[in-house]
Amino acid sequence: MEINGCNIQVLLQAAEFLERREREAEHGYASVPPFYSKGASDKRGKQKGKKSDADSTRSVHNELEKHRRAQLRQCLEQLKQQKLQEQDERAERLKDRLRWEQRGLRMRLEQLQGSERIRNDSLGSAMSSERSDSDRGTATNTHTHTHTSFAQR
Repeated sequence: MEINGCNIQVLLQAAEFLERREREAEHGYASVPPFYSKGASDKRGKQKGKKSDADSTRSVHNELEKHRRAQLRQCLEQLKQQKLQEQDERAERLKDRLRWEQRGLRMRLEQLQGSERIRNDSLGSAMSSERSDSDRGTATNTHTHTHTSFAQR
Protein backbone atom coordinates (compact mmCIF):
# COMPACT_ATOMS: atom_id res chain seq x y z
CA MET A 1 0.00 0.00 0.00
CA GLU A 2 2.91 2.33 0.70
CA ILE A 3 4.12 1.86 -2.85
CA ASN A 4 0.67 2.75 -4.21
CA GLY A 5 0.62 5.79 -1.92
CA CYS A 6 3.96 6.95 -3.33
CA ASN A 7 2.75 6.39 -6.89
CA ILE A 8 -0.41 8.36 -6.20
CA GLN A 9 1.65 11.12 -4.60
CA VAL A 10 3.96 11.23 -7.64
CA LEU A 11 0.95 11.35 -9.97
CA LEU A 12 -0.59 14.19 -7.95
CA GLN A 13 2.67 16.13 -8.05
CA ALA A 14 2.96 15.56 -11.79
CA ALA A 15 -0.61 16.82 -12.28
CA GLU A 16 0.15 19.90 -10.17
CA PHE A 17 3.26 20.46 -12.23
CA LEU A 18 1.35 20.27 -15.50
CA GLU A 19 -1.35 22.62 -14.24
CA ARG A 20 1.24 25.09 -13.01
CA ARG A 21 3.11 24.90 -16.30
CA GLU A 22 -0.07 25.65 -18.24
CA ARG A 23 -0.88 28.57 -15.91
CA GLU A 24 2.63 29.96 -16.21
CA ALA A 25 2.64 29.51 -19.97
CA GLU A 26 -0.43 31.76 -20.10
CA HIS A 27 1.52 34.41 -18.20
CA GLY A 28 4.80 33.88 -20.02
CA TYR A 29 6.72 32.34 -17.11
CA ALA A 30 8.87 29.24 -17.29
CA SER A 31 7.70 26.20 -15.38
CA VAL A 32 9.38 24.73 -12.34
CA PRO A 33 9.97 20.99 -12.02
CA PRO A 34 7.70 19.28 -9.47
CA PHE A 35 8.94 19.06 -5.94
CA TYR A 36 9.23 15.55 -4.53
CA SER A 37 9.17 15.39 -0.77
CA LYS A 38 10.78 12.45 1.00
CA GLY A 39 8.35 12.30 3.93
CA ALA A 40 5.08 12.48 2.04
CA SER A 41 3.16 10.73 4.80
CA ASP A 42 4.69 12.95 7.47
CA LYS A 43 2.75 16.20 8.05
CA ARG A 44 5.97 18.09 8.69
CA GLY A 45 7.33 16.84 5.40
CA LYS A 46 4.21 18.01 3.56
CA GLN A 47 4.41 21.45 5.11
CA LYS A 48 8.12 21.61 4.43
CA GLY A 49 7.45 20.53 0.84
CA LYS A 50 4.81 23.22 0.35
CA LYS A 51 7.06 25.87 1.84
CA SER A 52 9.97 24.72 -0.28
CA ASP A 53 7.72 24.62 -3.35
CA ALA A 54 6.58 28.19 -2.63
CA ASP A 55 10.20 29.26 -2.11
CA SER A 56 11.14 27.58 -5.36
CA THR A 57 8.29 29.30 -7.18
CA ARG A 58 9.27 32.62 -5.65
CA SER A 59 12.91 32.19 -6.65
CA VAL A 60 11.88 31.28 -10.19
CA HIS A 61 9.61 34.32 -10.29
CA ASN A 62 12.45 36.50 -9.00
CA GLU A 63 14.82 35.14 -11.64
CA LEU A 64 12.27 35.74 -14.37
CA GLU A 65 11.65 39.26 -13.11
CA LYS A 66 15.39 39.91 -13.00
CA HIS A 67 15.71 38.65 -16.57
CA ARG A 68 12.75 40.77 -17.69
CA ARG A 69 14.22 43.90 -16.12
CA ALA A 70 17.62 43.24 -17.68
CA GLN A 71 15.94 42.83 -21.04
CA LEU A 72 14.02 46.09 -20.51
CA ARG A 73 17.27 47.89 -19.63
CA GLN A 74 18.87 46.52 -22.78
CA CYS A 75 15.90 47.66 -24.89
CA LEU A 76 16.03 51.09 -23.27
CA GLU A 77 19.74 51.40 -24.06
CA GLN A 78 19.12 50.38 -27.65
CA LEU A 79 16.33 52.93 -27.90
CA LYS A 80 18.59 55.65 -26.49
CA GLN A 81 21.31 54.77 -29.00
CA GLN A 82 18.77 54.81 -31.83
CA LYS A 83 17.47 58.22 -30.75
CA LEU A 84 21.03 59.59 -30.51
CA GLN A 85 21.80 58.30 -34.00
CA GLU A 86 18.61 59.86 -35.35
CA GLN A 87 19.50 63.19 -33.72
CA ASP A 88 23.02 63.01 -35.15
CA GLU A 89 21.67 62.25 -38.62
CA ARG A 90 19.16 65.11 -38.37
CA ALA A 91 21.92 67.47 -37.24
CA GLU A 92 24.14 66.38 -40.16
CA ARG A 93 21.33 66.94 -42.67
CA LEU A 94 20.69 70.38 -41.19
CA LYS A 95 24.41 71.25 -41.36
CA ASP A 96 24.55 70.10 -44.98
CA ARG A 97 21.50 72.19 -45.85
CA LEU A 98 22.96 75.24 -44.10
CA ARG A 99 26.29 74.78 -45.92
CA TRP A 100 24.39 74.56 -49.20
CA GLU A 101 22.49 77.75 -48.42
CA GLN A 102 25.68 79.49 -47.33
CA ARG A 103 27.39 78.49 -50.58
CA GLY A 104 24.45 79.84 -52.56
CA LEU A 105 24.47 83.11 -50.61
CA ARG A 106 28.22 83.53 -51.15
CA MET A 107 27.79 82.99 -54.88
CA ARG A 108 24.96 85.53 -54.95
CA LEU A 109 27.09 88.00 -52.99
CA GLU A 110 29.96 87.53 -55.43
CA GLN A 111 27.57 88.14 -58.34
CA LEU A 112 26.26 91.30 -56.73
CA GLN A 113 29.75 92.50 -55.91
CA GLY A 114 30.82 91.72 -59.46
CA SER A 115 27.94 93.69 -60.94
CA GLU A 116 28.69 96.55 -58.51
CA ARG A 117 32.32 96.57 -59.68
CA ILE A 118 31.21 96.63 -63.29
CA ARG A 119 28.85 99.52 -62.55
CA ASN A 120 31.54 101.36 -60.62
CA ASP A 121 34.04 100.70 -63.37
CA SER A 122 31.66 102.02 -66.01
CA LEU A 123 30.83 105.07 -63.88
CA GLY A 124 34.50 105.54 -63.14
CA SER A 125 35.43 105.33 -66.81
CA ALA A 126 32.70 107.79 -67.71
CA MET A 127 33.92 110.16 -65.05
CA SER A 128 37.51 109.69 -66.09
CA SER A 129 36.59 110.41 -69.71
CA GLU A 130 34.83 113.60 -68.61
CA ARG A 131 37.91 114.57 -66.66
CA SER A 132 40.11 113.89 -69.63
CA ASP A 133 37.78 116.01 -71.78
CA SER A 134 37.86 118.84 -69.28
CA ASP A 135 41.62 118.54 -69.09
CA ARG A 136 41.71 119.15 -72.81
CA GLY A 137 39.25 122.01 -72.57
CA THR A 138 36.74 120.46 -74.92
CA ALA A 139 34.12 119.60 -72.31
CA THR A 140 33.06 123.24 -71.83
CA ASN A 141 33.05 123.89 -75.55
CA THR A 142 30.92 120.82 -76.14
CA HIS A 143 28.44 121.94 -73.53
CA THR A 144 28.16 125.47 -74.87
CA HIS A 145 28.01 124.25 -78.40
CA THR A 146 25.20 121.85 -77.47
CA HIS A 147 23.25 124.60 -75.75
CA THR A 148 23.57 127.02 -78.64
CA SER A 149 22.74 124.50 -81.29
CA PHE A 150 19.70 123.39 -79.32
CA ALA A 151 18.55 126.97 -78.83
CA GLN A 152 18.91 127.73 -82.53
CA ARG A 153 16.59 124.97 -83.53
